[in-house]
Amino acid sequence: MMDIAKQGSVQKISSVPKAVRSLFVTALDIAPEWHIRMQAAFQKHTDSAVSKTINFPSSATIDDFEKAFRLAHKLGCKGLTAYRYGTREGQVLSFKGNKQKARYISVDSEFAGGCPKNECPF
Repeated sequence: MMDIAKQGSVQKISSVPKAVRSLFVTALDIAPEWHIRMQAAFQKHTDSAVSKTINFPSSATIDDFEKAFRLAHKLGCKGLTAYRYGTREGQVLSFKGNKQKARYISVDSEFAGGCPKNECPF
């Protein structure tokens, strides 16, 4: 569990069986192209622009975003939301390797559910 918390994924942990790794993928384990293809497949059968975030690694370039938006257009997506990991200070989930150099995967208490500070009715 500590290895998973440090890496944010089970994909590179050899002690986790391959069959398990194939089931437990995170948004960053999936190439942006496949996020877009899934969105296009779903939007094909809806009248509205149902969106999902296309997740990019922190190493993504402007060219990567351009290719993604061009693919979305080609596949007929009605909209696209793109996010480059680590570009927001205080993002909801962070793990070792981002700008903050967090030691383990963590969740800011602001996003952990419940009521905002000093606003709970109970």
